[in-house]
Amino acid sequence: MGLIARLRRILDFPIEDVIGIVLTFAILATMSTQVFLRYVLNDSLIWSDELARYLLIAMAFIGCAAGVRKRCHIRIDVIDLILPDSARRALAVIVDAIVLFYLGYIVFTSIGILGIFARQPSTAMGVSMAVPYSVITIGFGLAALRMVLLYLPRPRE
Repeated sequence: MGLIARLRRILDFPIEDVIGIVLTFAILATMSTQVFLRYVLNDSLIWSDELARYLLIAMAFIGCAAGVRKRCHIRIDVIDLILPDSARRALAVIVDAIVLFYLGYIVFTSIGILGIFARQPSTAMGVSMAVPYSVITIGFGLAALRMVLLYLPRPRE
């Protein structure tokens, strides 16, 4: 197996799905712990709501990459219904190029934002706000990678 085939095999692994499962269980564990502490022990954690919120936001941005990989984002297909096949394929390539440009722009811009928020702590947990904001860079970066992989040829096994 060549280097390109190995690299493609690694990149084809659905890491977004694994991250989504881990994030779901982390939210479940955080909120279950909070409910137990609040209603059974009559105590609470001050940071659990903030953590669950950041994990849910992370799940949305990582899910964006999974949507690109599976090609299941919402789209308006009225124009697709009236176009011939060749024009439909050309329009899909143009739309994907525009989306890829947008994803790249957001990744580039979000890297600059990380520097701005690096010294600002979050309200309850006290971690750098660059940590939750990095999910934008990671999620859209993964989505851009998945968009490129849709157009790269698959190596023959």
